[in-house]
Amino acid sequence: MQSCSACTAVYVGPDVSADGSIIFARSNDLQKVFGEHITVTPKVENEPSRLMPVSLDGKIKTEIPATTYQYTATPYMNSTVVQNQGIHNAATCSNEYGVAMTMSVTGFPNNASLEADPLVKEGICEDTATDLVICQSKTAREGVETLLGIVDKYGSSGSDIAIIADQKEVWYVEIYTGHQYAAVKLPRDKVSVFGNEYSLEYLSDYEDNITSKDLISLAEEKGFAVYGKNGEINLFDTYSGEQTTTDYSHMRTWIGHHILAPSKYSTVYNRDSMYPLCFSPDKKVSIEDVSQIYRNRYEGTEYSPDETSRGDMRVIGSETTLSAHIVQVFPNLPAEMSCVSWISSGPPVYGVYVPISNDCINVSEAYGANQPENESGVFDTNKYPYYVFKDLCTRCLGPENYKIYGEPVQGYWHEAESNMFSGMSKVITQAAKIKDNNIRAKYITSYCNDMQTKAFKDGKQILNNVIWEQNYNSNTFKTGQNPEVHQMMGEKVTIDPIEVKLNASEYGNVPEVPNNNWLISI
Repeated sequence: MQSCSACTAVYVGPDVSADGSIIFARSNDLQKVFGEHITVTPKVENEPSRLMPVSLDGKIKTEIPATTYQYTATPYMNSTVVQNQGIHNAATCSNEYGVAMTMSVTGFPNNASLEADPLVKEGICEDTATDLVICQSKTAREGVETLLGIVDKYGSSGSDIAIIADQKEVWYVEIYTGHQYAAVKLPRDKVSVFGNEYSLEYLSDYEDNITSKDLISLAEEKGFAVYGKNGEINLFDTYSGEQTTTDYSHMRTWIGHHILAPSKYSTVYNRDSMYPLCFSPDKKVSIEDVSQIYRNRYEGTEYSPDETSRGDMRVIGSETTLSAHIVQVFPNLPAEMSCVSWISSGPPVYGVYVPISNDCINVSEAYGANQPENESGVFDTNKYPYYVFKDLCTRCLGPENYKIYGEPVQGYWHEAESNMFSGMSKVITQAAKIKDNNIRAKYITSYCNDMQTKAFKDGKQILNNVIWEQNYNSNTFKTGQNPEVHQMMGEKVTIDPIEVKLNASEYGNVPEVPNNNWLISI
């Protein structure tokens, strides 16, 4: 039941983030063409006996509370759902109480633990967990208890890692086998970056924890428990261990540590190093820093596929990223507007993050567009952002392309995002002063929708520019020719980088604070 994805996650505690927000993020990686969109699910009051799926095939369902909360999500479009056995995978969610969640970074337990407690085919999975938990949780801890309560009741079909946050705390969850798990409250003054691998070692290193009742006793009774400092069980060595460590995952963990703490973690990768779950960054970490982690391709190291033409390194910034999301939770804002999710529909390496607030009442036409089932297999860059940014990334990647096409495209989006990050900060600061909740929600929604609409429009124009230039420059002859005698010359043909002639400063335009008549006029 294991997923074959290659996700990467990041956490930044509020004491070490540049603006005091909690930040967590995840890429959703799989070598498929699976398009997603953004949704806002409204609050439902006093409607009992509703069910939501638990198992991957949807046959096992569980009852949800009569009242559920408004939440944003990033599920697959219907055209992808029909390809994907009916699974929609909400990926990341944030609700009206300021609770946000992402799942999953797939982990890999060892054979001994799986033999002792096998995965459950009809148990909960990453594709069903996120919106099931967020629709009914008022706090992060409640979300953790909901998730793990479902594991206790139905079992788990995957070995998954989740992050659940609210304005006060952040929880990190490792689900190992069918019924064994450990969750810890993450420290406020640390950061984390990890690929597809477990990192949790000692429960005593954390302020608070929740575990399955047999987590320790099962390992002891079946003889696979491994002990470490002060005779305490080492969860990594017990449930995973060096035998599950692969360069494919471990290198992404290493580069994340190097990016955020270069003074301690060098440009030389060491497979034998145990890169810790939580560590101190060299400096405060911004939302922009996190966005760039998801574009990293080991630049400046001997492992860069672009600079060395190596094809055996699994980088973070890849064309196989289905989507990526960065969630900011602001501790000092009203809970119902405290979460801003930055969504990259398609690979972010040559794409762009756009905002959606948990206070938004709807989504822009483009990013909310849901390709229907009967268009499955139609690669439509005219209507859907996912296809635009998937195509851009595919065309800009590679040793022959990234200098000519990729770097100019990435440069434009970097400027656009910088303006959006600062613009969104101004918007929520101003929105917090609006007393009328409906006006505030419409104000925030208007800004987010404007940014989404502009990003999609610009993305289509940039893609057209890249396609045009690639076709114009298409030539299998790599040396120049004398146009008078039509003789091939010795010098190598060089192609200048493209120009992106768009105005990124427009992403910094922040609307005026509305007055009392604004609600009526829009």
